[in-house]
This record gives sequence, structure tokens and C-alpha cells, in this order.
Amino acid sequence: MRQLNFSLACVLVASLFVAGCGGGVDVAVEIPPPPSAAFDIGATLNGQRLAGVDVFPDDDQTIQVQTGDVLELDSSGPVSWETVAGTAAGIPTQSGATLLFEGVAFTETVSTPGQLTLAISASQPLVAPVPITIYATSLDDAYQTARIDIVVTR
Repeated sequence: MRQLNFSLACVLVASLFVAGCGGGVDVAVEIPPPPSAAFDIGATLNGQRLAGVDVFPDDDQTIQVQTGDVLELDSSGPVSWETVAGTAAGIPTQSGATLLFEGVAFTETVSTPGQLTLAISASQPLVAPVPITIYATSLDDAYQTARIDIVVTR
């Protein structure tokens, strides 16, 4: 009987200790908001805003243009622009530079770190569509890159 009272006393004392500490431990878990995109890109073709073009990092968009067109890509944040033509490695854009690929000349103008203008021309009619790819990488977060495929016809 004595042992039963001792066990009961231990349980009561333990209950008092647990009750005295407020019923347990408070655990606060804060979930941060998802990271926001560092930029998004819109496009203007020959001075007219292209509807449906709003490219975010990890997105890709295809834009079809013709020789003689002027395509302007506008980013909401500072980016570095890079061009890939065929199997060539990425070519950093430079204002005033002209990239020649499969008979098409792409003359680049970089007004700000968020704007790239391409004047597209060809000295002869094209035999087939000419594709190039433009990559825009955030200057604030190098892991955020958007891809724009440009297909030139006529």
C-alpha cells in the first residue's frame, strides 16, 4: 500500500510541474511568402504593344517577326541580355552591334539595362524561318532568367 501512495504522489508532483509550465512549449512557425519575380518582360513590335506577351523568370515566349520589323523588349527590372543563334554560345548584347545569322541581321540597341531593341533586316528573301533566342537574366538575382524565342519570316 505504501508503494501505491508513493507512486500516486509522484504522479501528482509531476502533474503540478507540467501544470506550472503553462501546458507545454509554444512553437511558432513562420512561412515566408514565395519569392517574387525580379522582373517581367513585355514587347513592342513596330511601336505597337504586343498583347499576350508578359514573360517572367522561368517562362518562355515565342514571338514571330518579319524582316524590316523593329522589336523592343522591355523588362520591369535590370537584366543582362544574351542572344543564342543556332549552336553558338550565348552572345552578350552590345548596343550598336549587329548579329548576322542565316541571312538575317539583328541590330541591337540597349537603351537601359531593362530595354533591348532589335532592328531586323535581310538583304535577300529568306528561304526558311530564322530562329534566335534571347535570354534575360536578372542583375539582382542571377538565378532568374526568362527566354524569348524570336522567329523571323519573309
